Amino acid sequence: MSEVIKLSELIRPTDRQREFFKAVDESKFVLYGGAKGGGKSYILRWALIRQLLKWAQQGHRNVRAALFCEDFPALKDRQVSKIQIEFPKWLGNLSDSNILGLSFRLKEKYGGGVLALRNLDDPSKYASSEFAAAAVDELTKNEKTVFDQLRSIIRWPGIDKTKFMGGTNPGGIGHAWVKQLWIDRDFDEHEPEPEQFRFVQAFASDNPHLSLEYVKSLGGLPEALRKAYLDGDWNVYEGQFFSEWRDSIHVCEPFEIPAAWRRIRVIDHGRTNPTACMWGAIGHDGEIYWYREYYKKGLDADVNALAIHDLSVGEKYWFTVLDSACYSKTGTGETIAEIYHRNGVIAEPSPKDRVAGWNLFHEYLRPQPLNGEAVPKMKFFKTCINAIKFIPTLIHDELDPEDLDTRGEDHAADAISYGLQFMHEARSPKPKEAIELMLERVRKKTRVGPSSLNNFYGRR
Repeated sequence: MSEVIKLSELIRPTDRQREFFKAVDESKFVLYGGAKGGGKSYILRWALIRQLLKWAQQGHRNVRAALFCEDFPALKDRQVSKIQIEFPKWLGNLSDSNILGLSFRLKEKYGGGVLALRNLDDPSKYASSEFAAAAVDELTKNEKTVFDQLRSIIRWPGIDKTKFMGGTNPGGIGHAWVKQLWIDRDFDEHEPEPEQFRFVQAFASDNPHLSLEYVKSLGGLPEALRKAYLDGDWNVYEGQFFSEWRDSIHVCEPFEIPAAWRRIRVIDHGRTNPTACMWGAIGHDGEIYWYREYYKKGLDADVNALAIHDLSVGEKYWFTVLDSACYSKTGTGETIAEIYHRNGVIAEPSPKDRVAGWNLFHEYLRPQPLNGEAVPKMKFFKTCINAIKFIPTLIHDELDPEDLDTRGEDHAADAISYGLQFMHEARSPKPKEAIELMLERVRKKTRVGPSSLNNFYGRR
C-alpha cells in the first residue's frame, strides 16, 4: 500500500521515537517520556494508528484502540485538535457518531480500524469496553486504579499481543506508581508480566523539531522543574511536596542505637489503605532516626496491633502516638484504639493540625548547621523501604498548597507527622546530662533539697 509508505514519511519519527516503536513491537506495557519536548503526545497517537495498520496487514479488521487523556479539555487540546491537522483525509475520518463516539476511523482499504478518543473523568464507564490497544497521554495525572481498570479491558478476539502505552513527565498524583513499575521496576508478587514493562527515556534534545530557545528556556527553570522537564529526573519534579528530600542525605545505613536515646512509635492505621508504623530514635542533638517500619494493607486492626507489638518486644518507648481518628466510636463495639490497647499497643491520640505537622516535617528534612556541617534533623535507615519509596513522591494539594494531596501514598508521612508534633523539640539527653535530668525529675517528685538528692544518688 503506497499510502502506508506515505504515512511513514508523514510520521518522521526521531531516533528515540523509533526506539519507542521497537519497544511497542516487543513488549506489552511501554512508557515513553521523562522530559518535556520529547514528542510524547505526538508519538502516542501515531503509534496507535501504526498498530492498527499492522493488525490490518495481519488480517484483523475493524479493530478498536483507544487514546485517553485525564479529562475532555486535555483530550481536545493535546489530541483532537492535532489529529484534525495531522491525520490525512486519505487515511481515515475524524467524527463524533452515536455508535463510535469521538473517533478516528481508518478507511476500509486500511482495515477499518477505530481509534477511540476518550477521557478519564470516570474510568468505570469503560468497564464493559474492549480495546486491542490503549494509550494514556500524561499517565502520571492518574491514580493506579485507572491503569488497573484499563488493563482489564485491553483484549480483542484473535489478538494475543495487545498493547498498553503511556506518555508522561515526572510528577503528578500518579508519579509514585508509574515510577515504581517502569523506572524502578519494583513489582509486587502478584504481577504476572513484569518482563513486559519497558521504559523509553526521552529528552528535549532528542527532538530536532524543537527550537533552541525552547530548550534554553527549560534550562533556566528553577531546580525542581529543570531536573524534571529538561533532565527527566524522576526524583525531583514539579509539585513535589517534600522537595528537600535527597536519598544521599536522608537515607543511611542501619547502626546500633545508643541505649540513652529515647525511642518512639508512630502509627497511621488503615485497612483498605495500608497501616504504617514507624519506630524512631531521638539523638543527643534532637535529630531523629527512623529505624524500623511496618507497612501492611488489608489487615484487621488486631492483626496489625499484634504484629506491631511483636516487633517492639524488648524496647521501651517515650511515647506511642496513633491517628486520633482511631479513638472515635463508630458503633457499639471497640474503637480501633481500644483494639490496639487490647493487643499490647498503648498509644496517645495524634495531634490534628496537619499543616503544623508538615511544617515540622519540612524543618526536620531541611539540612541545618550541626558540628560544622549542614545535615538534616531526620534520617531513615535504608531498611524503611516504603517510607523511602513514597515520601519523596507526595505532591501538593491543588486547592491547599500548604497540605499534600491525600490521594498519594501518604501513610508513612502521616504517621511521622504525628510523632514530630508530639515530640516537637524533644531530644535524648547527652550522657553527661543524663544524671542532671534524673536528679531534676526526683527533685520535682520529692521536693527535697540538694543534700537529700545527693543521698538519693548515693543509694542508686
